[in-house]
Amino acid sequence: MSDLTIRPAVPDDAATIHAFIGALEEHVEARGAVPATVEDFRRDMFGDQPAAHADLLERDGVPIGLITWYPIYSTWLGRRGLYALDVYIADNERGQGHGRRLLRHLAQRAHAMGGAFLKLDVDHTNEDAAAVYVRFGFKPSASDPYLLMGDAFTSMMQEA
Repeated sequence: MSDLTIRPAVPDDAATIHAFIGALEEHVEARGAVPATVEDFRRDMFGDQPAAHADLLERDGVPIGLITWYPIYSTWLGRRGLYALDVYIADNERGQGHGRRLLRHLAQRAHAMGGAFLKLDVDHTNEDAAAVYVRFGFKPSASDPYLLMGDAFTSMMQEA
């Protein structure tokens, strides 16, 4: 019987995180949309004030899944929570409950820090994942996220 474990990622895992994000990018047919590098992950996920965190699901010490996340706060609920950025399971490991395992792990982490909810976004092309999350109990949000980046971000930042 194989051994499944979930552990926090460490700086030496930055290349694995990058590879899994690249595979996720291909899965949702967004190749080239994510310019992040291994060094970006190493810089921003590990250090004194990480911008995000990652946990790896391993089978017998070999990474087979990833969940990236960061703490959030709901002013409407008045509660802490965790935002799942990416949930990735290797193709040959899908359909075995690993996504649920990672999300349960994240829910337990949220609860331990006083949190009461998880939040995530699903790429509009990833209908299978959306259906799975609904089966898990997630509900579609009444709001759509908006993203300010590139020239629009620079313009906003530089306004007088």
